[in-house]
Amino acid sequence: MTREGALQFLSSGSTHERLKASRFLARNAQAGDVAALRRAWQIETVSYVKASLDLAIARLSNLTPAIAPDPSDEFDVPDGFRRQIHRQAVEWVAGLLLHEIALPIGLAKRSASRDIPDYENSRTKRHLEDVERIFEAIEQLKGAAAVPRPEQFDLSELLGDIVSTEAPNGRASEVSLVGRKPMMVTSDPALVRLAICNGVRNAFEAVAVAKPDDPHPIVMTWGQTDVDYWVAILDRGIGIVGPPEAAFEIGKSTKQGHSGFGLAIARQAIETLGGRVTLEPAAQGGTRYEARWER
Repeated sequence: MTREGALQFLSSGSTHERLKASRFLARNAQAGDVAALRRAWQIETVSYVKASLDLAIARLSNLTPAIAPDPSDEFDVPDGFRRQIHRQAVEWVAGLLLHEIALPIGLAKRSASRDIPDYENSRTKRHLEDVERIFEAIEQLKGAAAVPRPEQFDLSELLGDIVSTEAPNGRASEVSLVGRKPMMVTSDPALVRLAICNGVRNAFEAVAVAKPDDPHPIVMTWGQTDVDYWVAILDRGIGIVGPPEAAFEIGKSTKQGHSGFGLAIARQAIETLGGRVTLEPAAQGGTRYEARWER
């Protein structure tokens, strides 16, 4: 792609072409292109295309005597900005899906309940419940990609509440909580909750299958460094089945009644906070789930 071609593609009717052009220009635009970039920004309606245009305009606004850009990789943008574009894309696409499918789901449920004999015990009802479960997961995914709303809160208290809420009946005592109490942090508690809830659910399910001979088969620890906060969940469960990275893919679940969005939502929530989630075999068997995010 040439710079002239990219400027022309900014007015394309294709979102893909505009995104490709705006990413190229984020690296290769020249000082004389600022006016065209600003015009494109004014009429652009897609947030992640606008974000690339923002980067191009900001780079030119702070331009020092030029170092020629390397044209070898038109998509070579900083990791932080790449995550921002991804987050905005997830939020936009999830919002679009929610807007488009909410009404059809409601109409399908109402029609089915009227038209199908013994609807309450029908397979149609079960299938529609599966669709609703996916709809709720998309809502959570959109929330995980939302702009963070930082506030001060006690991380240890939040983690204790998550365990109480997510533990199946009578099983909260299976979790050992090991960390500083209180531990005041400044972050978005809703996003932290999304990330940790999914790790806790997976841990309870893993130990329920493995049935380890241990009264406390789950350990949750937390802390902070000079640059980040972290929470780790170690379980004595069945361990990881398949490649760990595959577990984070949307729709990947072998469990009945699961949408397959859980770990994808957790990862998006922590990435929105500028962090990362990892899943790996634990040293003593089972699994270690860890979330780290910026202070």
